[in-house]
Amino acid sequence: MRVVYDTSVLATILSRRDLILQLQAQVLSGNLLLVTSPFILAELERVLSTKFGLTKQGAKSRARLLARVSDIVQPKRVERVSRDTSDDPILATAVTGHAEYIITLDDDLLVLKKHRGILIIAPVEFEAVLSKAA
Repeated sequence: MRVVYDTSVLATILSRRDLILQLQAQVLSGNLLLVTSPFILAELERVLSTKFGLTKQGAKSRARLLARVSDIVQPKRVERVSRDTSDDPILATAVTGHAEYIITLDDDLLVLKKHRGILIIAPVEFEAVLSKAA
C-alpha cells in the first residue's frame, strides 16, 4: 500500500532506532511503499535538527535514508484544503503519489478523515491496518 507519513510522524520514526527498523521491515516486505516529496524531506530535515536535536548533517542523513526507500513525487499544484495551509503540501503529495493513506497526528489533517479517496488516520489506526494486511 502507498502511504504518506506527515513530517512529525516521520521525525518520530527517524529519531528512534527501533521505529526505523520497524519501518524498514515493512518497506522491505513489500507491504508498504512510502511516498514523499521535496517539501516533506526539507521540512523533515528542519524538524529533526530543531525539535529532535539532531545535527544538521545527521538530519540530512536521515532524510536521505528516507528518500532512498521512497517514491518521491513533485506536486504540480497545491490546493487550499486544510484549515492549516502548511498541511496542504502533505495532501498534494498524497494525491500526486496516488497514496491510499496519510499517517498523521495533526488534528488539522485528522479532522478531514479523507481527501480525494485517501484515508487520513493516526499511527495507531495504521498499525491495525498493517496487522490486517499481513
